[in-house]
Amino acid sequence: MDAYFYMQDRFEKVQMKNLYWPQRHWSYYFLPDPNGGFAWETDTAVLYDNRSDMYHPCTYYPQRVTAKPATVYLASMADTEGQPLAAGKTYKLTVPKDVPVKQFWALIVYDYATWAFIYNPLDRVGLSTYDKPNMKLNADGSVDIYIGPKAPEGLESNWIPTQDERPFPVMRIYDGDEAFWDKSFKMPDFELVP
Repeated sequence: MDAYFYMQDRFEKVQMKNLYWPQRHWSYYFLPDPNGGFAWETDTAVLYDNRSDMYHPCTYYPQRVTAKPATVYLASMADTEGQPLAAGKTYKLTVPKDVPVKQFWALIVYDYATWAFIYNPLDRVGLSTYDKPNMKLNADGSVDIYIGPKAPEGLESNWIPTQDERPFPVMRIYDGDEAFWDKSFKMPDFELVP
């Protein structure tokens, strides 16, 4: 158990230093080695701490990360107030109308304790661009996505259940365009819903 808690603590600290946008709480998530790959062996050492930063929460990564990879994972490390997302609370993310993607975006919520999907009666672990026709949109075309143990009234179509687990939301960007890469677009943080 000591190793688990050590890796959980280290993961959070390392990812909080790997934020994609200043003044936001989205980490870039991938932590490649200096060559853009994920081989943490040198001629004299196995860098097991660095390896655990990547492989503790997930076991699948590309062989190499290019300067502008086709798929990017952005992990929400905190809410608008800088507080880690907590179990049993409801949060809202306003996804802008025009997320700069050539393909699509998808928000998937994992269990922070296990890094697995949070299984629920809706069989819904995420929402994406493809779900927007069935969701309630804001007047400006943006969409509010809620994560938490209970759907806000009338907004079940915009809700990802968390079953009282601590959520770990990951925004997947599939084929980001230039506004994503030059960071002129900024994804808002999650807001705690009172």
